[in-house]
Amino acid sequence: MKKTKKVIKIIFITLLIIFSFGIIGSFSYYTYITHSVSLDTSRLEETKSSSLLKVYDSSLEEIKPTSSSYISVSKLSSNTKNAFISAEDKRFYKHGGLDFVRIGGAIISNLKSKSFSQGGSTISQQLIKNTQLSNEKTIKRKLKEFKLTKELEKQYSKDEILEMYLNNIYFGNGCYGIENASLHYFGKSSTELSLAESALLASTINAPSVYDIENNFEKANERKNLIIDLMAKQNKISKEDAEFAKQETPQIKINTLSSNNFLYSQIINEAHTLLKLPENSFNSASYKIYTNINKSLCDSINKLVSNFSIETSPDITTIVIDNTSHNIISVTGKSKNFTKKWQPGSTIKPILVYAPAIESGQVSPATKILDNKINISGYQPDNADKKYHGFVSVRESLSNSYNIPAVKILNELGITNAQNFAKKLGIEFKSADNHLAIALGGFTEGVTPKTLADAYSAFSNGGNFSQSSFITKITKDGKTIFTQNKETKNVMKDSTAFLVTNILEDCAKTGTAKRLADIEFSVASKTGTVGKPNSTKNLCAYNIAYTSSHTVLSLITGDSLPENVNGSTYPTLISKEILKTLYKSNKPKNFSIPSSVSKEKLNKLEYEQNNSLKLSTQEDSFEEYFSKENKPKVDEEKLFHLSVINTPKTKPLLCFTLNKNYDFSVIKTQKKEEKILFSSSKNTQNFVIFEDKSAENNEICEYKIKFCEKSTNEEFYSNSIKIKTF
Repeated sequence: MKKTKKVIKIIFITLLIIFSFGIIGSFSYYTYITHSVSLDTSRLEETKSSSLLKVYDSSLEEIKPTSSSYISVSKLSSNTKNAFISAEDKRFYKHGGLDFVRIGGAIISNLKSKSFSQGGSTISQQLIKNTQLSNEKTIKRKLKEFKLTKELEKQYSKDEILEMYLNNIYFGNGCYGIENASLHYFGKSSTELSLAESALLASTINAPSVYDIENNFEKANERKNLIIDLMAKQNKISKEDAEFAKQETPQIKINTLSSNNFLYSQIINEAHTLLKLPENSFNSASYKIYTNINKSLCDSINKLVSNFSIETSPDITTIVIDNTSHNIISVTGKSKNFTKKWQPGSTIKPILVYAPAIESGQVSPATKILDNKINISGYQPDNADKKYHGFVSVRESLSNSYNIPAVKILNELGITNAQNFAKKLGIEFKSADNHLAIALGGFTEGVTPKTLADAYSAFSNGGNFSQSSFITKITKDGKTIFTQNKETKNVMKDSTAFLVTNILEDCAKTGTAKRLADIEFSVASKTGTVGKPNSTKNLCAYNIAYTSSHTVLSLITGDSLPENVNGSTYPTLISKEILKTLYKSNKPKNFSIPSSVSKEKLNKLEYEQNNSLKLSTQEDSFEEYFSKENKPKVDEEKLFHLSVINTPKTKPLLCFTLNKNYDFSVIKTQKKEEKILFSSSKNTQNFVIFEDKSAENNEICEYKIKFCEKSTNEEFYSNSIKIKTF
């Protein structure tokens, strides 16, 4: 018995020593990690006048969201304050900065998940994290947070801490601070918020993108109701008030006076993706975000767009991309329009139909397609004008946006082949998009405006594609942590890119975008309209216009756009004004013709009567661009045919037609010996007569002509003729 007690005593003393050393070790480690850490009150004070986060445009001018509005917590209702306390830190007024009940629960959750996903942070800790430290989830940072939180609680009252917190947190869509958020979402001061509105704002701060009031209201409203239930459970409100507030659907009145909010929020979203940090973390240190945004251009576009008086006051989104840097230099509109996928309408035709068909050699701009009534496995598309146009060229069908030729080409090309090409340009498809209606933009989900603009910018870049972006550089506490390094891929031949562009130049002159016809520089354009089912109204109207330097997208959306709001009207007029503003002082260069493209003369009569592409040297011909890999074959019967006039009165006369694109050599074979009688590369005639002055009487000779295509060095031979001279 004594021996057992002695063993127990030894074990107890050993455990006590181990525990003591553990305490001492932990304290020593805590002291070592936190000894140089102290509360930077200047950062706390700075948040009262501006955000620690700075965003700059291309001129290094700061881009700010709604004007900074700091609100005193004493002016807020108890319901507003309690909504945030119930959601984030129900024992806020009871603990000393650290809620050990929550910390214990977080530790248990982390041990179960083998991660540091749960932090158990109080409002005081969140304020420290948002103004003093980074967001990395490590033990070292957590220990520093503990120390600074205790210092915070010693130097500031609870109301002061809550005030700084509410004025600092991010509410999404470019809104930092509760006053700015209230003005943006509800058009009123945070001092006037109802219980339901307060809970709705509190619902966003945990994950601003997920619980986005502007773009994901239903999800935010669900969390609003959860917070109201928590308030009732914590006796902050009565059950009756809770039920009444849950029934209330806050009326969202987005403040459109501050165009910066939309721009600012998109830049923050991109930074969040690049750095893999939560959106509400960018006040955690002195982050500086540098962009290529032309703020002056944004302001000008916002002003010109506001001058368009359109029935039903639809939403208008515009994007301008620098084709060289692939940076977005201007974006205006609303967040929900910029990030949402919309049906692309006919704007998808160049990307999904015509470019891959030209790339594969299936068609050229001159190829004729029969525009007639069709029924392909039950699919019977119509043209927008409800007419059939007979045989039309690819150039004409794309420029005028005829539907039936596009569907026919896609059917011949194959849906899989077309989609594989479009995917290289960033276009995404669902498994249900396996039908011919996608030729006309009939997608399951659709395409975001940015994705569409990015795809078009590849046409002006010789077929080289890169996704556009806002941010060029990010620094943190003066150190560069991100530098833009864009990846550019060649996704189509430069000949394909040029031929599509050249056709779309016609679209801007005489086609559906002809309102751009008087622009005094080279511009290519495509329009698109998405109709409302079983209605004469429209849902979307697009214009995409690009030059050698920039790509401009204008999109108008609404539940029931008037019939006169289509791609050819207001969006094209908006793009026109943007182009005029963009090139007010300097004009872009013309689109350059790559060496892989040639302009050929075609026989007009053959083209009009037989729909055939035959080269011609006659005056009655017309010109068209072709990829040199897919240009019309020469009519060998006419161009490469040799005739010989052999009479007693003359030397042999060799007669043949000639195209100025070819060099030629006259070849004579005599007694099995072949020799060149004459060569020329500077011919100016369409028909050549060559006299063989070297011929002698009663000779047996064989003649032929070798033609060499100048640009490709491809060789052709005429027929051979054997004669006996007189």
